[in-house]
Amino acid sequence: MTDAYRKTGDNSWTVTVQQDGKTKELYLEFPPDALDQVGWDEGDTLIWEELDHGAWSLTKKKEDDDPLEGTEPTEGC
Repeated sequence: MTDAYRKTGDNSWTVTVQQDGKTKELYLEFPPDALDQVGWDEGDTLIWEELDHGAWSLTKKKEDDDPLEGTEPTEGC
């Protein structure tokens, strides 16, 4: 087990935001059991949603989600 996460219940973990020492990029390291449980794989795109009580929800982006949906096409790019 690592300091990056700790199990808090049968189906819950607390995950710590970490920072890459060279790039200063922030990242999360998920426990393998948690990834298996939710069906996520390394490299999946996750959608972050802030909840009313200050917590965050993460969901896997669906393959058919179009990030440009509802925008007008741009010409000359």
